[in-house]
Amino acid sequence: MKRIIKNRFNNAVLLAAFLLCAMQYSCESTQLEILDNPNAVSPQQSDIDFFLNSIQAGFIAQVAGNPLDTRCLNEFGMEVTRIMHMFGPTYQNAYDPADFDPLWGAVYSTALPDIRTMVPLAEEQELYTHVGIAKVLEALMMANLVDFFGDVPYSEATDGVNFPNPVPDPGAEIYANMLSLLDEAITDFSKDEVALPSNDRFYGGDEDKWIRLANTVKLKLYLQTRLVDNTVAAKINEILSSGNYIQNEDDDFQIEWSSNDTQPDSRHPEFGPNFDNGTGEYMNTTYMYWMVEEKGIQDPRWRYYFYRQSSENTTDVNEQSCITQSPPPHFGPNDIWCNFSNEGFWGRVHGDADGIPPDRGLRTTFGLYPVGGLFDDNSAQTITNRNIGLQGAGISPVLLSSYVDFMLAESALYLNTSGDARSYLETAVRKSIDKVINFSPENVDADLAATPEDINDYVDTVLSLYDSAGSQDERMAVIAKEYFIALWGNGIEAYNTYRRTGKPDLQPTELQDPGPFIRSFFYPASFADLNSNVEQKTDLSITVFWDTNPSGFID
Repeated sequence: MKRIIKNRFNNAVLLAAFLLCAMQYSCESTQLEILDNPNAVSPQQSDIDFFLNSIQAGFIAQVAGNPLDTRCLNEFGMEVTRIMHMFGPTYQNAYDPADFDPLWGAVYSTALPDIRTMVPLAEEQELYTHVGIAKVLEALMMANLVDFFGDVPYSEATDGVNFPNPVPDPGAEIYANMLSLLDEAITDFSKDEVALPSNDRFYGGDEDKWIRLANTVKLKLYLQTRLVDNTVAAKINEILSSGNYIQNEDDDFQIEWSSNDTQPDSRHPEFGPNFDNGTGEYMNTTYMYWMVEEKGIQDPRWRYYFYRQSSENTTDVNEQSCITQSPPPHFGPNDIWCNFSNEGFWGRVHGDADGIPPDRGLRTTFGLYPVGGLFDDNSAQTITNRNIGLQGAGISPVLLSSYVDFMLAESALYLNTSGDARSYLETAVRKSIDKVINFSPENVDADLAATPEDINDYVDTVLSLYDSAGSQDERMAVIAKEYFIALWGNGIEAYNTYRRTGKPDLQPTELQDPGPFIRSFFYPASFADLNSNVEQKTDLSITVFWDTNPSGFID
């Protein structure tokens, strides 16, 4: 925790430089044709640190967005999996293909061409750590694109002269290439280098941490393909036996933001839209219910995740129209409609696309973790300005040690890999809680902070639910729900986990027939509209190569 807080401020200036790069993406062409850009780094200006700066900024924009554009993979993934509210009302119209242009351009217009230009130059200068970092980030970015869109350009990408309309590569081939790339990166990190990067945004040039991350990404990709590859159990066991993967918070892979709000704004991307001019996002009512009431015991993390601007629910239909409406007929008796208590947990159900009433100063909003807002101290005061909490100096979690243990619980359950699924579940929950409650403790009301007794009682309740599960799928439902709770701030792993396992059980969309659950997103408009070798997908039920799960997905 000390490292996180210290780095948050030490890296504020560096992050500002990253954000200057990232903010360009919403304005640049997101085609795959590489044209001369007077603002871009050229081989003739080949300061390798400049290249690495741009590559990291591209990765950040894809995964977490930036303060000028929050559209990113994390947000899309959290919305469709009910961690955050999705407006809807149907899946087909919840997202426009143009919504994906910024994150697509972050990879294809900047990061990937910079990687392909930088790597040979860096190798020539024996800057192998730069090379290794670029390869790990490339593996993550390309795997993310496959996971969300399916087949995408790779082998012909970035060569606009010879391939002005690059053909998509099969997702399975891209995965295989990324696994090889990760092995190359591990080798690069083991070489003697002339100099370490001056601007490693994540690990400060610590090659051992990068190797652990590379192995963890391999583990993630192996688990992702467990439905289509019967050899992954042995590969996962090999990584486990090495012990060289992310196992504790010191190695967590995350994006750290600062409180700087001008020239450029380098706060958490969700901070400005929610606290500069009134709350912008709705929390998902069911997700809050999971944490506050469902188990009969409160989750120790909820006061860190959410901040209530009101201590009670409204009785004014102009502020919340659902209070006079009956639940939709397709909602079951355990599905949450409108509100679940009278304590001000004010959100929306999945797919509610009603207009915005005068509730900006009343609805529940983001808390201290991970956005850098306020800890919920029961004050229930409307947030009137941005000078609150950490003022946006939060984090965007990418691969945390708790996530790894949740993955290993699934792996042990379905693949019989090393370790015990129940034990992994326990350590995963404890690691998640520990990280959250130690996130900026100086901004927490000590009287309301989670105690060791609170944590033990919660963990015991989770393990009791696991022990009472009568089947493998029911045990996975317990693991997946706890994983989703730990994934607050990360929609990539939630979206992948749900398609891979069909768990946890999710509440239906408000509309009775919203269309099929999104098995992969539409291609970005800038790709499908401008590439003659590509046709836009006909619907959202097209699966990516590793998604052969026959489970009935909730609509």
